[in-house]
Amino acid sequence: MTLVANKNDTLLRRFGRLMLTTSFYVFLLILMFTPGKREVESPFVFFLVSTLIWIYYLYQSIRYPGKKQIQDISIGVFVFLILWELATKTFNVLMQVLYPAPEDVFYIFITDYNLMIRGIFSSLWLLFLGIGIALVSGNLLGLFVGWNTRLRNDFFPIAKVISPIPAMIYTPYLVAIMPTFSSASVAVVALGLFWPTFMGMINNVGAIDRRIIDSAKVMAVNTPTMLLKVILPYLIPGIVRSLRVQLSTMFMILMMAEMIGAQSGLGFFIKKYSDYADYTHTIAGIILVGVVITILNSLLSFIEEKTIKWKTA
Repeated sequence: MTLVANKNDTLLRRFGRLMLTTSFYVFLLILMFTPGKREVESPFVFFLVSTLIWIYYLYQSIRYPGKKQIQDISIGVFVFLILWELATKTFNVLMQVLYPAPEDVFYIFITDYNLMIRGIFSSLWLLFLGIGIALVSGNLLGLFVGWNTRLRNDFFPIAKVISPIPAMIYTPYLVAIMPTFSSASVAVVALGLFWPTFMGMINNVGAIDRRIIDSAKVMAVNTPTMLLKVILPYLIPGIVRSLRVQLSTMFMILMMAEMIGAQSGLGFFIKKYSDYADYTHTIAGIILVGVVITILNSLLSFIEEKTIKWKTA
């Protein structure tokens, strides 16, 4: 009887959390379709986004029924959207130029979707190119330097001095010397990721379990085999985890670089409209950047989970 009572109590609590979150969602819908003091665009896209958030909450609640954090975040998002709607469209208590209504902001995703899609592909191409250059060069160089004691003693102090310098510091100079703004953006991203990757690989090679090294030496493997087929595969999970942490920083660096002189990309999209005080487009661009970063982080987590079956400490 006690087990049954506890189970019923748990189900009631889950149902209560579901109803609480749903009530915020329904209240937002009522505000959305109720005329206010400010004229706004069609609420269709705003309705679609809000509904997707609610559906995602339902999915996560079913998948992780005991995780209260899901409800807290969902309610926080709905409260923010409700306050945004009340302060703009419903009561119009905020300056319209600086604080556009959510209907107007999300409607941009329909009117300017072509420009947004081109900006996404342009930014992702530059991001992946810069990350690819930094990962290959940083990990391979760090692997050989970390393995050789003399090279490690020579280069590690230099890397410690250069690595704390923010990559954005190089941007104005790179824009001046590189042939195109796109190549300058790639160089900024590559520099921003190269030094932490290089230093991280040196440290990881130095901290690797000696039993692995000794076991490989017993088999009389040569140095290239030791580095590329023993040490590097062992360190790959750590490389993927560090990339997931650094991805948001690299994306931020790219956005700043694109704002300086690029003619495409998400950073260019935001800067273009902010220069003309079109904050409806600017906020839409900021939201789009957040969505893209979230998707990239989720994709990296999925790849790590599906492809890397071993873990390191």
